[in-house]
Amino acid sequence: MESRTQDLQTVSRLRSARIAVVAKSQTGNLEALFSPDATSAESQAYVVKLLDVYPGLGKVAGRRLMADIGIAPLARISDLTATQRESLQASIAGAS
Repeated sequence: MESRTQDLQTVSRLRSARIAVVAKSQTGNLEALFSPDATSAESQAYVVKLLDVYPGLGKVAGRRLMADIGIAPLARISDLTATQRESLQASIAGAS
């Protein structure tokens, strides 16, 4: 029973962190994507979700951008290489 409680707390913490990262992205702040010191909970968010809600980008442009850079459709923030992070940052800055 104790294990189940711990698991539920972990899932709740991950969900809260993911919601917070998506909320930041909705305001135009993709700091979590570009910060190498993002917490492990924040780094579990999907890149596609952050780009979907980013102002001025949207679903189609976000997915096209990911394909151009070579990011897998279900990649998480923690899966990105330094080169992919830099390319995303430059592309998003150029689009804004």
